[in-house]
Amino acid sequence: MARRDPTRDELEDGLRYFLHQLTESRLTQADHSATLKALIDTLVQSGVIVPEQLERRRQKNLDVSVERLKTRPLVQLDKTEDKYALAELPKIDCASIIPICKARCCRLVVCLSRQDLDEREIDWDYGKPYQIRRRKDGYCVHSDEETRGCGVYHWRPAICRTYDCREDKRIWKDFENRILADDSP
Repeated sequence: MARRDPTRDELEDGLRYFLHQLTESRLTQADHSATLKALIDTLVQSGVIVPEQLERRRQKNLDVSVERLKTRPLVQLDKTEDKYALAELPKIDCASIIPICKARCCRLVVCLSRQDLDEREIDWDYGKPYQIRRRKDGYCVHSDEETRGCGVYHWRPAICRTYDCREDKRIWKDFENRILADDSP
């Protein structure tokens, strides 16, 4: 499948979403900051809080928060370095069960790796970097609408290569008897 460049409308939608989220975040942050400052000023003025103790605790909590931001980035990336080197992949005859499950797995959230981004074969959602882009029906954009086959099978992300639906209760109530779960994700 040939790689499709994003359209100007898609890029503008992504940028519009980003700027909207940034503005909302800044407004929320300003409100929290003003509320916190008013609370601290009131408590200091009332003698309930000693400013020096407050500063020590503030710095300690800031250090913890900065560390947490380093380990939980807003941008989600799969950490797999080489999806082609993955071993012991599940052996599932997807072609035989897709008519039953309708490729429900193609509706799950999939985060791409740096390798996926570098290959530029898999479309990602500009509003949710770096999740695989989905259509309005919730399916991955690379899932054929009629057959549900994967249009980027050779380049599929690591999670798609290693995913085993057999025990996933979001997909199957009973895999062996081919009884689907009540609702797809």
